[in-house]
Amino acid sequence: MSLTTKAPIEVLIVDDSPFMRMTLQKILNQDPDIKVIDTARDGREGILKLQALRPQVVTMDVEMPVMNGLQALEEIMRWQPTPVIILSAVTTEGTQATLKALDLGAFDVVAKPSGRPGADLQALSRDLVEKVKAAAGINPARLGRKVIPIGITVQVAPANVLPSTPVTRQAPSLATGGKPGFTPKHAVEIVAIGTSTGGPSALQAVLPTLPRDFPVPVLVAQHMPPGFTGPLAERLNGLCPLKVREGIHGEVLKAGTVYVAPAGKQMQVQRKSGQLTLHIGDVAPIPTLYHPSVDVMFLSLAKAVGQGTLGVIMTGMGSDGTKGMKELKALEGFAIAESEETCVVYGMPRSLVEAGLADRVVPLGEIGQTILECVMRRG
Repeated sequence: MSLTTKAPIEVLIVDDSPFMRMTLQKILNQDPDIKVIDTARDGREGILKLQALRPQVVTMDVEMPVMNGLQALEEIMRWQPTPVIILSAVTTEGTQATLKALDLGAFDVVAKPSGRPGADLQALSRDLVEKVKAAAGINPARLGRKVIPIGITVQVAPANVLPSTPVTRQAPSLATGGKPGFTPKHAVEIVAIGTSTGGPSALQAVLPTLPRDFPVPVLVAQHMPPGFTGPLAERLNGLCPLKVREGIHGEVLKAGTVYVAPAGKQMQVQRKSGQLTLHIGDVAPIPTLYHPSVDVMFLSLAKAVGQGTLGVIMTGMGSDGTKGMKELKALEGFAIAESEETCVVYGMPRSLVEAGLADRVVPLGEIGQTILECVMRRG
């Protein structure tokens, strides 16, 4: 009786640097479950090879001659949706281009080595292999799909207005109510959101639905390379009625503000003199690969807030958040999980659901309204 072996994941590398093409090929081919089938020097050549070879995953540089990564990505998502992992430099231009790439439908981002060859290359190897494997298992039709949340009115610009004119979104007020459903037993004192792959787009679907007079603080732990969460917070701030910014060590949490955990650090909450404050640092109470870690954030909330915590887990790889949510649930905190139908990667929410910890499981377009519904139940 012969044993069948699983075919390796076929990857196309698109990068104008011969050194990076060679480095990425070496990293990926070292894993027996991955096979680099070809490389391309620019976006145009990448598209032609994608059409001919049909790889399962593409790695894409941003700055390239002939056709850059954003132009190539837009064409790929329009004609042949394929999971694309962006390799980006941690620069102002690089981070802005990466956020644009995620908007266009890129699967995820990996930071290019920037200075410490050994440590950077090790981090690159681990992240790239993990994300290639996750990308190979998704439904490409979900990439770049825009979700219109319930309760949001999109005002379409007149035909004579230039396409660059921003689309305005009207967020509901706290008086609008929500769908009936199971709500927390206790008044919500804080909302904490954890997400990973697909998270930037998911956050853009959820946070703009929360009104300016939102009565509690909101925390966000999004898995991203260092240097990328600041620009993400700035972009979200421009889309939301709420203030959105990176968290600062020692600051007091305020209602109507969203605090994004700085990438590369752990964001925890402490209660001092009756006020909730942020602790941003390198130390975590548990072993974790993630910086920031959703588990670390949730575990701190279990100590500082307990039953008044509303935890939300959205799209992402792995199970980060489940351990911390278990502690919160033991204290009668409340949990919302994104449903499988809208997740780019149904990993983190699946872990929460399978552990029996999710109080509500809802699609992305309903998460904002569900948060409102829970927060408006003021005990």
